[in-house]
Amino acid sequence: MKRIFKMWPDIVISGFVTLLIAAPPTLPSIRGISLGGLMLLALPALYQKGSVSPVRQAYLLYFVVNGFGFWILPDPGFYLLTRFPASILYACLLTMAILPGLIGGQYFIAYFAKKSTPAAVWETDVFKAINRNMSWMWSGFFAASLVTAAIPGLFLPQAGWPTAIAFQVAFPGVLMLGIGVRLNKKYPAYYQRRIGIKNNPLTADVPDDRLDSGPTHPIKEEHMTKHLKVIAINGSPHSQGGNTSIMTQMISPWLAKEDIELEEIYLADQMIEFCVGCGQCIEKGTCWRRDDHARIVGQALQADGLILASPVYFGHVTAQMKVFIDRSLAYGHKPRGTWKPGLAISASAGKGETATVDYLAGLLGVYGAFAVGNLTAIAVGPGKFMGKDLVEARAADLATDLARAIKEKRRYPATDRDLASYLFMGDLVKRQKEFMRDDYRHWQAAGFFDGFEQYMDQYFTKQPYNEDMRKQWIKDLIAQAAGREADRVRPVMPKRPNPVGTTPSSEVSCQELLKAMPGGFNKMAAGDLKAVFQFKMNGTENFDGYLTIDDGRCTYSEGVHASPDVTIKSPAQVWLAISRGEMNGQAAFMSGKYQVEGDLSLLMKLGSLFSR
Repeated sequence: MKRIFKMWPDIVISGFVTLLIAAPPTLPSIRGISLGGLMLLALPALYQKGSVSPVRQAYLLYFVVNGFGFWILPDPGFYLLTRFPASILYACLLTMAILPGLIGGQYFIAYFAKKSTPAAVWETDVFKAINRNMSWMWSGFFAASLVTAAIPGLFLPQAGWPTAIAFQVAFPGVLMLGIGVRLNKKYPAYYQRRIGIKNNPLTADVPDDRLDSGPTHPIKEEHMTKHLKVIAINGSPHSQGGNTSIMTQMISPWLAKEDIELEEIYLADQMIEFCVGCGQCIEKGTCWRRDDHARIVGQALQADGLILASPVYFGHVTAQMKVFIDRSLAYGHKPRGTWKPGLAISASAGKGETATVDYLAGLLGVYGAFAVGNLTAIAVGPGKFMGKDLVEARAADLATDLARAIKEKRRYPATDRDLASYLFMGDLVKRQKEFMRDDYRHWQAAGFFDGFEQYMDQYFTKQPYNEDMRKQWIKDLIAQAAGREADRVRPVMPKRPNPVGTTPSSEVSCQELLKAMPGGFNKMAAGDLKAVFQFKMNGTENFDGYLTIDDGRCTYSEGVHASPDVTIKSPAQVWLAISRGEMNGQAAFMSGKYQVEGDLSLLMKLGSLFSR
């Protein structure tokens, strides 16, 4: 069903074009059919997350053109649209392939390429060049298809519909699927070989059966096998022999038990030049230095989990790790939009490891990760850990948390640090948008300027809110304050009313509690009230019952009343907790722990109707 929904626009457009080719209807009927087609085409877009692909945009444009022709200019419109239906469709596709690139927008193919490439490479010159060239290639295919599809209408007007189908559908299909898709698979690797990029671990062919499912891309995720991988970036100059690596490898066997591979990258063995602070990376998106940094960051961005590890050297990370971090400036202003779990690891001789590990944990976000925890240790020599068994136990716990977060694709809730980072970075990028052009484009394209929720991809829960309940609570506060004894020195703030009466704590079930409530009925508080309170309980107990208040009396009945004034739907354990004062009734209602239908003012009276 999901596949049909995904292919629905293609089905609609194919059926409409085939109808116009094989059996063109009359003008009145085609008007209704074109409007119906537009509605059927637009329906999936209402439920689609993210932006609409340029192919789908071309489909929409095609139906708009049809609507204009059939309704606004019916005489020439009907003739052209029924005589050259496929040509006009290819013209719309050609427009969407050419126009964005001409006006400085996103290239046609780039939309599909970004679906399977890390955001870190979207602004690289190679990525842009490949997508630009492939977009012009597809423009050529659409233009050739337009011309081929016009042949029956121009030169073979008396030919039957099989000839029309051959020229307007079959030949263009062979051109695009037979040649275009093959180029999708081969061109990225060919281009990179031509400019001298060989054996690049970030370059591979990507099979593709349909244009709209995503063409091949110059850079793809490195781990194409089914196994999961964690990348550990180690800043120790001692590489494998250092305590930092020993701690990192404590994680490895526990990850292996979950079929997760740990690959450790030693920065001391890589060639990474110093950052010179030129700012080109935040202006153009790439660093002009050609060394190992971009490759390592690419591996980090594509990994399923990430570890940043460094010993403490003079109160902070090592020079190797600091250089690697400094060179990551281009990524620091560009939130990834995808999040993976990570860890931070640090060891010291007895001072600075906690501050250092916090620093590393905070920097995980630069590479699209968040910390599930930190591993620290005090060590005064190779393998000489203080409480090594405890360090190993902590490593095992963290590895388990990391593996679970990876497999369950867990996220952690947003924090004040995330908010502070968003406010600072968003303001900086806005103010410096003329210089930080690449960063500004990234924020705009990702929609991060729309708010913190969009930035974190976490959204506030829509909780019920009742203004009458709030006003009644405030009135009760005022009334209770007014009734306090004059000599009370330290008045106690009244509790928010729990919307339920309570019975003695000896009641062990919710049903027994409700049956006992008439015994605590406050006749004076009820006055001339007439009301039916329906209770629908679930969870540990499943039953229906209702309280009837009339003529100064209260009775309990089992079952469902025909027309209750208020209905309370709650897990039995929640209602028991509220009645015993273990849970705040209003807070439970506002957080959705139970639901109320009907007159909410009656809910607020429960506390006064039944004595505690």
